[in-house]
Amino acid sequence: MGPAEIIASLKELCEEDGPKIRTETIVEWIDRHGGFETEAELIAFAKKMKARQYARQLTYEDEETGLKVKRLWSFRDPATGDRYYNDILQLPEERRRRLVREYAHFLEQLKSVRRAMSDYFAGQEFFPFYVGAEADGESIEE
Repeated sequence: MGPAEIIASLKELCEEDGPKIRTETIVEWIDRHGGFETEAELIAFAKKMKARQYARQLTYEDEETGLKVKRLWSFRDPATGDRYYNDILQLPEERRRRLVREYAHFLEQLKSVRRAMSDYFAGQEFFPFYVGAEADGESIEE
């Protein structure tokens, strides 16, 4: 079973076990449907994921703002599909400062959205998620 079929089969899992599904349940579902590769492929994949996790944990503390920012930022090369990492300490100082300022602004927005989403799923449905839809006269339930 390929990735597309696995993803499609997850719709069935959502209908059966939703709306709240544990990661372990998804793993068991995929395993039952033969969606995992060989052990060697899984180990190689797990190693890549662990390396990415460690790369995400390397931080840089900006002296100006006091923010801790990811030091390594990953991107995929569109030509090769390979993942590369940019070290922000290798950027020119002014460019790094601008990046940190923009990051700080985005981080605050992201925190607000995450808090609102958490509140929403905790049953506190007071946050107007669909401001654009409401302005267009659409209801959330549509």
